[in-house]
Amino acid sequence: MKRLNKGIYILSFLLLSIPFACTEEEDFSIIAGLDFTVATLNAEGTKTGVLPTTVPGDGRIVYTVDFGDPAVTDDSDVFQTSGPMVSYTYPAESVTYTITVTAALDGKEDVSITKEHTVVFVVEEPDTPDNPLVGTWKLASEAGALAVGESPGNYNWWTSDSSVVTDRACLFDDEYVFNADGSFKNVLGADTWLEPWQAGSPAEACGAPIAPHDGSNAATWESTGSTIKIVGDGAFLGLSKVHNAGEDGNPTDDTITYNYTLSDDGNTLEITIQGFNAGVPAAEWYFKLVKQATNTNPLVGTWKLASEAGALAVGESPGNYNWWTSDSSVVTDRACLFDDEYVFNADGSFKNVLGADTWLEPWQAGSPAEACGAPIAPHDGSNAATWESTGSTIKIVGDGAFLGLSKVHNAGEDGNPTDDTITYNYTLSDDGNTLEITIQGFNAGVPAAEWYFKLVK
Repeated sequence: MKRLNKGIYILSFLLLSIPFACTEEEDFSIIAGLDFTVATLNAEGTKTGVLPTTVPGDGRIVYTVDFGDPAVTDDSDVFQTSGPMVSYTYPAESVTYTITVTAALDGKEDVSITKEHTVVFVVEEPDTPDNPLVGTWKLASEAGALAVGESPGNYNWWTSDSSVVTDRACLFDDEYVFNADGSFKNVLGADTWLEPWQAGSPAEACGAPIAPHDGSNAATWESTGSTIKIVGDGAFLGLSKVHNAGEDGNPTDDTITYNYTLSDDGNTLEITIQGFNAGVPAAEWYFKLVKQATNTNPLVGTWKLASEAGALAVGESPGNYNWWTSDSSVVTDRACLFDDEYVFNADGSFKNVLGADTWLEPWQAGSPAEACGAPIAPHDGSNAATWESTGSTIKIVGDGAFLGLSKVHNAGEDGNPTDDTITYNYTLSDDGNTLEITIQGFNAGVPAAEWYFKLVK
């Protein structure tokens, strides 16, 4: 009886296992359930990972991932994997790409699927507000502020004496401006020190700055505890000719890295740089900079719309905002607007820092409706801009630069001000932390109509 029961058990097991085996075989007759997950792997939004899968999984399958970068001609954006994630770094811009994944297995027909992936490029602003380098610097007006020699600390080739300070006064009044938003600017005034290596400079003498070493191009800076990196065509510290690979004012990738030491009181900056002389690798230039008095304009700093009801309003007359006033739901629905930054730098430059998204409206090309979305040029903070103020007005100059709402200017609501210039009226609170902005003239039918923006520092 036991033997019979055992036989029945074995037979039952075999009968049950036969259809199960057939089902498994049918599942593998084709490559089924191909899919893939797309992930953004860096803060800038450009590094993208793709993880392919099938149902059920099979380690024998080879997936080919084409990241679909149209700028690539050598298939460097195509990768193969048996399952682990593969990644690719797209160009630094916001673009939609088509990613294709193809699954292949011997004896089976290839299967492909595609998905669109939008790269939202985000310029990460350096975390520099508390960096002691922020501010305006000049060469120290003293002997020894400029020096060069064959080894660190041994400036045996040339050292500036007191006569150099006098003869090159046009150099010693040049400003090197480190802004809190990570932008950098050479402010050279009407003249600076020129040398024969510069096109248009016949001799060593003071003269009008020569492009690109004239401070006209946008530049950035970042620092570690011992180095400062300046990035920008023509941007520099100390002398425009000196960089990490020569003395011709033409650094690789428009980038120069300096070593630095900051004094305990934060007011003296000693800069050194090597590598400019291939014949003497340890040769070193030395520049001594001193910090200038802080700009006392209370507007200098970073501002945002106040996260409260009434921070945005518009009406038919000053103070009468009867057409529309933002309520608390607007603060929530338009969070992408209320986190935008308006940065007034001490050197007179201005920047809209909008992050990955901001509030878009239909008047903007590429914006189908009112919604949060990737900033649209020129109202994306990518262009250089300036600001200046009187006791009651702020003038913003720059293509796409604005306060409050990008569409509003002195002659309309289309984001296209005359001469790229907008003038706002303002009132600053006694503690300097609340800025109330008004602007008129945008509505030709109601000349006294007024927009109101409340900003907080």
